[in-house]
Amino acid sequence: MKLNFKEKYLIVLVLACFIVVGFYYSYAIFVTKQLQENVVVVKTTNKNISLKVDGNNEKIVIKPVTNKDVVVSFTNNDNNKYNYLVLVKGIKTGVKVNSNDDVKGTIEAKESGNITVHINNETNESVELEFLVQVNINENMDKEYGYSYINKIENYDHSGANKPDFNGLKLIPVSYQKETDTEGYWYKTDFNNKESVWYDYDNKVWANAVLVTNNSYKRYQNAKIGTEIEISDVLGFYVWIPRYKYFIVNSGDYINYERINNIIFEKANETSGTITCEDKISTKEDNHIYSQTCADNTYHRIYDNLSTYTHPAFGNKTGFWVAKFLVGEGEKIIPNIQILKKNIDEANTISKKVSNSHVLTNMEYGAVVLLSNSFYGKTGNTLYNGNDSTTFERIYINSYEREITGCSSEYNSYSKNFISSKTNKCIAYNNLTSLTHYSNGVYYPIGYIGAGASTTGTIYGVYDLANITGEL
Repeated sequence: MKLNFKEKYLIVLVLACFIVVGFYYSYAIFVTKQLQENVVVVKTTNKNISLKVDGNNEKIVIKPVTNKDVVVSFTNNDNNKYNYLVLVKGIKTGVKVNSNDDVKGTIEAKESGNITVHINNETNESVELEFLVQVNINENMDKEYGYSYINKIENYDHSGANKPDFNGLKLIPVSYQKETDTEGYWYKTDFNNKESVWYDYDNKVWANAVLVTNNSYKRYQNAKIGTEIEISDVLGFYVWIPRYKYFIVNSGDYINYERINNIIFEKANETSGTITCEDKISTKEDNHIYSQTCADNTYHRIYDNLSTYTHPAFGNKTGFWVAKFLVGEGEKIIPNIQILKKNIDEANTISKKVSNSHVLTNMEYGAVVLLSNSFYGKTGNTLYNGNDSTTFERIYINSYEREITGCSSEYNSYSKNFISSKTNKCIAYNNLTSLTHYSNGVYYPIGYIGAGASTTGTIYGVYDLANITGEL
């Protein structure tokens, strides 16, 4: 059948339309894919605030060993005045993020503001950062979970944790230098946390310090940063637990299940939690005995994931120091020595003798464990995200039958657990060999086999909190 010119023209026109439409959809899909890959990492908690970083919304990637200044701009498109707080996410050890501008303030209706952020990546890896402008009509804003404050001074820690307080204690700030997976040494670090990393709670680096002999104290006090600490000079290792408040969960029942705790560090010795408690023993309600009665004076009742409580272990202190290991032979608090078994009176006498301290109370023990079970502790450490993550996020037990300080249990690849019965193997506290667990064709990370016995899953946590010999 022959087609006349008019019919041929119509067919060509229809084919052209299909081609154009097909190209349009292909282009639309391409653009959509590009937009999905080009992740927007600048966020706000209020839709009336528009944001830009360096004039666009593209992700910010900081190359290895690089300094960079970026401008975070925000515009209030609303008719109301708001309070704002600029936060950052994605900081690693060796990365500093600070600003000379006010990262917290107010923004008037229809006005714009910006802050310049200084980023220093001292690592050998690229770093992706995400900024959040938190917006609220109220002045008091709790930091969003997982984000860090942007410091106005150079400091490796961005968590908002109180600076460790020596308060007349003759302590030396220390950090660990890894040489191999099983070897390394402790060295004197920077008390101001600027020249070298002393603490970085976002990255599970809790502040460590050592008590040394009287004969060696002045030598280490006057020594340069980086000076190796001789273990023979050390009387005890200690870890700083900064003051914090936490969000209440399971307030209305007695359900007990594992979950990560939402922790917010407090400034100085302020008590900013919405809950206050009063000592008052009662035998009401199902025969439960309560030593305290608590109320939320802000929200007028206690709400899960909203009401906050300043942990009572801190009292009016900015934080407290806790022994890194159980007390061992020679009345020292160091790794790889025989654990001492004493009654409470004897233990208190030893504590006062060693560092004018006391045996850890149940409340203080609870504060350490709660911090461990948070973003800042082992539960929040992504090195332990095995397929059965609750197993590996727990503190590995010290089950060495010879009862030596700082041991981690032997890994049992069949039970996916760290055995809780006595073993004839001691995996040293500084064994940073990283393992994976193979399950259903996938290798899952389960972290360091030695440092997994600490409250952080790193070498900087507290050890011997989980042991089968009983606590000192």
